Order: sequence, then C-alpha cells, then structure tokens
Amino acid sequence: MCKKADILLFLLKGFFMDSEIIYSVFGIVVLVIIIILVLRSKEVVVSRSQEDKKNEIISNYKQKLQDALNGLKGDARVEKKKKLLGQISNELALNIYFEEDEIREVILALSKE
Repeated sequence: MCKKADILLFLLKGFFMDSEIIYSVFGIVVLVIIIILVLRSKEVVVSRSQEDKKNEIISNYKQKLQDALNGLKGDARVEKKKKLLGQISNELALNIYFEEDEIREVILALSKE
C-alpha cells in the first residue's frame, strides 16, 4: 500500500512541477517579447516648444483671416474682419499658451493685415 501512495505522490509532484515549468517558460517568453518590442521601437516623440506652438497658432489664424477676407471689399470686409477677430479673440482667451496681453498683441497684428 505504501508503494501505491508513494507512486501517486511522485506523480502528483511531477505534475505540479511540470505546470510550474510551463508557467516559468511562458513568463520568460513574454518577458523576451516585451524586451524585443521595446528595443525595436525607434519612434521618437518630438515635443515642440511653447513659442513654436504659439507661432503656428498665429500663422493659422492669419491664413484663416486672409482666406475669409479674400475677395471682400468695403463695409462687408470690415464687418467680416470684426466678426473673425472677435471669434479669434475668444478662442485665444481659452488657449493655455496665451496671456491677455499677448492676445491683444495678436489681435492688433491681425487687425492691421
């Protein structure tokens, strides 16, 4: 009877040992895959400075203003320009990159164009 119990115990130990090995191998394979993916990723995130972002926003507004006013003359041009400058001012007031004095400067520069 002892031999059957010993054999059963031996088989159970072998079974649990095999599952531990399988989990270990699986963990190592996953770790190697993660390391390979991290090393292969060559994507570089380029962050722009706050000045670059401000300049891009201003140039976009200049282009938007020129496109909207293209072909208009007289009072229609003045009214359209007032409307757009008010809209731009409101948008810039919500923008985190611009302070109030900078908004005034941008609107003044845009109004002269």
